[in-house]
Formats: sequence, structure tokens, C-alpha cells
Amino acid sequence: MDVKTEDIKRNTVRVFYLLKRLSDDWYCTELCHSDLKGFNNSHLPLFMGIGTKGISNANLAAGLGITKQAASKIIKELEDLNLVISVKCAHDGRSMMISMTESGVRFYNHISAQMDHLELEYKKVVGAKNYDIAMEVMLKLINYHRKLSLNDIDN
Repeated sequence: MDVKTEDIKRNTVRVFYLLKRLSDDWYCTELCHSDLKGFNNSHLPLFMGIGTKGISNANLAAGLGITKQAASKIIKELEDLNLVISVKCAHDGRSMMISMTESGVRFYNHISAQMDHLELEYKKVVGAKNYDIAMEVMLKLINYHRKLSLNDIDN
């Protein structure tokens, strides 16, 4: 293989683009949520981020690096699907606590099981140790970009 071909294969932009596109394709075709009309892939990160214990809107938004307004829009859509409920925080009336409904917990467990299966498949492909290293690397890259974003806000 010549150097130019290798450079093209290992190009960071290409790798990230393909991983995102192929992951999105998997979410659309393999992740079984088609029986829940109205639920789409844009709901997935927020829905899974709520978890079965619940979370405040502010913490959910911060954890995903989005505005509280953007999170509120998706949360409202998830409420319309009867997957979550929002209630004002007892100690801070400006904050909303989001929890899953019974059907939300069932759906969360359904999605979690599919994601666990995908993780096992990934580990078969690259090995458990390499998968764990890859996750650590991706988390470090996320933190790097978050720090860059914070620096941009501060300047």
C-alpha cells in the first residue's frame, strides 16, 4: 500500500465521519425502537442520559454539551411519548428534575440491552482491552474538545 492510500485511510476527519455515519446507520436500522412511533435518533442521547435514576435538566444538558433550551425541547418530545416526566425541583424552583415513566424504564432497559450486545460485538472485533483503551481515548478527546469550548467562552 502506498503512503497516500494509507494517509487517506487514517485521516482523522474521514475516520470520525465514517464512525459517526455508520453508527447513525446502525441506530436507524438495528437499534429496535421502530415500534415506538415518534421516537428518533435525536432523542437517544438525552433519553439514555436521563437513566433510570433521573437527572436535572441542567445536568443533562451540561453532560451532553447542549443548551438547557435544546434539552428542554427533546424532553418535551419524550414527555409526549410518555417516556419521561418533568417536575420542578423542590429545593430550586428554576430547575426541573426529569424521571422516566414505567414505560420509559422498560424502553430504557430494551435499548440498554441492545447497546450491551453491540459493545460485546465490538469487543469481539478488537478485543476487550483494545475496546477499553479506545473508550478511554475517546473520553479524553471529548474532554479536550470541551476544554477548548470553555476556553472559547472565556475569551
